[in-house]
Amino acid sequence: MRLETDEKFVQKCLLLIEKELGWGEAKDWSTRDFEALGSRIMEKTHVQLSVVTLKRVWGRIRYESKPTITTLDTLAQYVGFENWRAFKQADRVSGTAAQTRPDIRSTITKHNRRKKPVAVFAIAGVLVGAVAVIFYFTSFDTAKPNVDPARFSFNSKKMVDVGVPNTVIFDYDATAAKPSDSVFIQQSWDKRLSRHVARDQRQHTSIYYYPGFFQAKLRVNDQIVRQHDLFIKSNGWLPLVDVSPVPVYFKPADIIGNGSIGLSLDKIISNNIELQPKAPWVGYYNVGDFGDILSDDFVFETEVKNEYSEGSAACQHTEVHVLFEGAALVIPLSIPGCVSELNFGDMSGKKLDLSPLGVDFNKWVNVKVSVQDSLVHLLINGKQAFELKVNLRPIRFAGVIFRFQGTGSVNFIRISKQDGEVKYQDNFDQRPPGKDEI
Repeated sequence: MRLETDEKFVQKCLLLIEKELGWGEAKDWSTRDFEALGSRIMEKTHVQLSVVTLKRVWGRIRYESKPTITTLDTLAQYVGFENWRAFKQADRVSGTAAQTRPDIRSTITKHNRRKKPVAVFAIAGVLVGAVAVIFYFTSFDTAKPNVDPARFSFNSKKMVDVGVPNTVIFDYDATAAKPSDSVFIQQSWDKRLSRHVARDQRQHTSIYYYPGFFQAKLRVNDQIVRQHDLFIKSNGWLPLVDVSPVPVYFKPADIIGNGSIGLSLDKIISNNIELQPKAPWVGYYNVGDFGDILSDDFVFETEVKNEYSEGSAACQHTEVHVLFEGAALVIPLSIPGCVSELNFGDMSGKKLDLSPLGVDFNKWVNVKVSVQDSLVHLLINGKQAFELKVNLRPIRFAGVIFRFQGTGSVNFIRISKQDGEVKYQDNFDQRPPGKDEI
């Protein structure tokens, strides 16, 4: 759907993006600047907008048609909104305050916060005077319900107990919805992973290409009427290269090294995966049942090394994801010169000093997370980077993901309690453990 009246909102959204980037006016941007913006949009929204599309939106390429709703949704999500409609509604509420860019951002942010739910698992802490929310959180619609959830049903079953790709069959009853309503099945917390389904049908299938802990949802319009947990396990270590539309999977044996795990450049290249002009992300997933490891008495320690720094991968971006049932702590790392590009929770390296996350990947980088009572300590190479206040209920540990732009290695993993009792350890002295060895 394309609307002539969207033009004024498009211009306001573009001004917000320009202000946040701090690169000056877009009329002076180079093609490389638009490529960099496309990469940032992809990293934040998981939607790829081409350089041509971005140049068209900014008027650098003559194009008579208006931006598609997919493009507008993506731009709105990049500046912190659920979709294009939410951006426009927030701007309308702001009234005359939206005449200036700083006021647009502050007014819209306040408007959105009123619609945000309470986090199930969130950490609030202080770093350089800023409040940081580090954990993903599960959201619930707090708007006044338009339909009675009790009149709907929603269940699912996996085609295989462990492993990916994994087709999930959703059984649902949405006949209580009005013919004018739109019914959706949403794969996870990410609303973009939604599919429109018929209200009078009873089944829908989706493919999950990545292991993880998800909350599948049945939505009527924007209201969540039913949801349930969905655990896609990996059966031990799963190496993959994150390319579109389907990741390239490798065998656990492909990442075995001398006391570490890592996917070699030769393995990547032999699968016809291009490392330039943009290096793909390599991931090592281990998601499953780890027993009674809980978030309120938890020490996680590992060592990582990013081993590719050519061309576009000069920053050596690396992520450590510590997964729980319904939450995840994501620790981003890079070389010191690139910390401006990092985003740690809701903190942007563009606005705050995230230098503790800048490291030298010529050596193993030690990452340690300690949670006890209401405090979280994050240590990088033995030095405290963050001390964070916690308000949470205990939830179970569900796995770990390592992601490297280019490729990288992991030296060991150890998870213990505060009293020193080791609950899980892998030194990678032999093949990575499978399901029965966890």
